[in-house]
Amino acid sequence: MTQLELKQLPLWKELPSIELHLDQLLQLTNNYLKPITGEEITKTMMHNYFKAEIIVRPTKKHYQKIQLAGALIVGLLKSIFTLNEIQTGFQQVLVNTNPETGYNNFVRIFNQQIKLKKPPILNTEDPLVKLQFDAVQAILFWISARNRLLEKENNEIE
Repeated sequence: MTQLELKQLPLWKELPSIELHLDQLLQLTNNYLKPITGEEITKTMMHNYFKAEIIVRPTKKHYQKIQLAGALIVGLLKSIFTLNEIQTGFQQVLVNTNPETGYNNFVRIFNQQIKLKKPPILNTEDPLVKLQFDAVQAILFWISARNRLLEKENNEIE
């Protein structure tokens, strides 16, 4: 079993209840993200997310669950979606629910899906064909999610 298969995201109630400093927030965030994405969130990135109002700004440099949850989700989505699309997605989710419920829904789906074993869809052992297949699937899922987001946006405008 790979590290990716083992890594689960924490539910809201499992996030620290104490106020954090930015270094602590980044360490916690990166402890979850790096085994999954291979990437880390930096101070500069976090400041940009706050400035662009993608993640709720902290109160007097005291970071709470909402900033940690936002950093985890942005960290997972930023390689696939633009920051504008992520911000729009957050706004759409928060129209009908609170941050805790929205975060928990995302985490439950993520944790469920990451545990699934890949069904043998391809009849090939060629690792390059498998890589191409995975890349195509990623693109198709991105297109599907983007279309759902645009559809939701358009329905609210009308």
